[in-house]
Amino acid sequence: MCGISVYFHKQKIKPLVYKEFFDSLQLINHRGPDDEGIVLINTLTGDYKVSRSYIGNIELENGSWVEDYNLILGHKRLSILELSEKGHQPMMGNDGSWIVFNGEIYNYIEVRDELKSIGGIFDTNSDTEVILEAYRIWGENCLNKFNGMWSFVIWDNSNKNIFISNDRFGVKPLYYFEKEDNLILISETKQIAAYKNLNLDLNQIHISQFLKYGYTDTDEKTMYNGLYRFKKSNYISFTSNEYQNGFLRENQINYYSINSNRIQISKEQAIEKFRFLFQDAVKIRMRADVDFAFAISGGLDSSAILYTARDIFQKEKKTNKIKAFASVTPGYSNADESQFIDIVVKDLDCDTTYCNPLNDFTIEDFEKHVYHQDEPLKGTSFMAQWNLYKNISKTGIKILFNGQGADEVFAGYHHHFYKYCRQLIASGKLISYLKAVRAYSEIKNISSKKIHKLVLNEIRLKLKFKNILSETDSNLFDYWNRIDNLHEILVRDFDTFQLPNYLRVDDRNSMAFSIESRHPFMDFRLVEFGFSLPDSLLIHNGWQKSIIRESMSELPSTIRYRTDKKGFTTPHQEWMEKYKIDFSEYLSIFNEKIGNNKSVEIYRKYSLGAWLKSNYNF
Repeated sequence: MCGISVYFHKQKIKPLVYKEFFDSLQLINHRGPDDEGIVLINTLTGDYKVSRSYIGNIELENGSWVEDYNLILGHKRLSILELSEKGHQPMMGNDGSWIVFNGEIYNYIEVRDELKSIGGIFDTNSDTEVILEAYRIWGENCLNKFNGMWSFVIWDNSNKNIFISNDRFGVKPLYYFEKEDNLILISETKQIAAYKNLNLDLNQIHISQFLKYGYTDTDEKTMYNGLYRFKKSNYISFTSNEYQNGFLRENQINYYSINSNRIQISKEQAIEKFRFLFQDAVKIRMRADVDFAFAISGGLDSSAILYTARDIFQKEKKTNKIKAFASVTPGYSNADESQFIDIVVKDLDCDTTYCNPLNDFTIEDFEKHVYHQDEPLKGTSFMAQWNLYKNISKTGIKILFNGQGADEVFAGYHHHFYKYCRQLIASGKLISYLKAVRAYSEIKNISSKKIHKLVLNEIRLKLKFKNILSETDSNLFDYWNRIDNLHEILVRDFDTFQLPNYLRVDDRNSMAFSIESRHPFMDFRLVEFGFSLPDSLLIHNGWQKSIIRESMSELPSTIRYRTDKKGFTTPHQEWMEKYKIDFSEYLSIFNEKIGNNKSVEIYRKYSLGAWLKSNYNF
């Protein structure tokens, strides 16, 4: 897990641009505090110049020599695998190619063994070298071999082209800006501020979508017009002669789509396959040369990871305790999960650190949090996660496991149940609908009457949008309500409405403190399996994420069949009331730059005001 920066020009680089490139790279020191490096390349001849040293000692040579090159690759390293000098980036391959890479290839050992069997040559124990050698031998087909998260840029010296790729689900960020004959690639949008003459404008549509619905990260657009996110599951390859302004925007190639064809499978077969895939997903993510820990909430997802890790520890005869970190707010029953966390901690004998975001909160922290996010935020739960990573960073832990992806694939959100009920009614399965409502009512301690009302609202929304004849409103909120089956809403939550936002927040929160976040539920094999399951194995007898509950029999029943659902929850209202005076500066900035819109939720105003203060300086 690292940070990258790339600058390309069709002809040559100017000395001033080289200085701006270096400054841009320094803006992501937090992503890679362990090492850094830069290489300049002439894409016509393949000649290169390495400018590397340890942090703080890269010489900024000003002069005409930089004009001999037209491509710069820069890297900030967070050392996770191959901690020695051999893991340094930019890394040069056996054929003279170069790579800058952010992420992890969890199955790098298996891929390396396969490459060795067909003549692959290796000098390190790093997954970075595996990518280079896999690309040398298989070309773009190497992407289908990788199980992991990545954004990387390769200078292909043999073919004199540039190859760029993002992982299947967009876990690792990569952004780009194109103007005339220039291309800039960065890990975080704040890096663009180092380039002084770009004059980027705010994306007013993006801002409006956030203020009205809380949506961000629903597509490749960002807070700035002209600055885009490289699409997930995509790659692109081009030579200097092929490149022209807008090339990346128009020519990215999709290499992967989720195979979500439904399968016929018994509950027993599904349990067996889930356990196999999930255990392997956790196991390969435990590959590291540094210490790791686990987020613990007392919920189903984090507990499933913890108990699976415990089983792996026992099989491998590891005697050290599992390290875990929990966010708690004692005294706030609507947000605190301490009682469930304590059950897991006692059962597993975890070495657990508790963090209280309310006690630790400062206005300086809030401002740093928003600055690092690169986008405004819709709620205080993300601040709780920020606080958790801040406390983890004090211990020297470099990796944290969490449960991102489970809800979106296995139907964990409340609205999934209501969409499922709408689907049952629409397909004429009224008896199944009534049984589902009765069971859900008992589990959630909600009256059936209230559930019927919520489902009826779903049906009304469907009819409303179905009967719109003029103008099909392209608004995402309206599109969401047109979805009329469980499978489609799961896919859309995974790739559009929910998960992309959570992944970006988690990436920025973790990397702000130089910590890598790993997500076993986002193993692509497990994702494909989840999307292939029939609805009855996702929601059964009122229970959501039914297949996970059925599969994790080792969990305490109070966790396995916990009836409430919380994420990184916080006593939002109390937090706002306690600190509303401190937030007044950001409210003033919001009113000045955006306008005094009384209908906008107050925290969105605060976070957008704080973002404008700390990020928007063009």
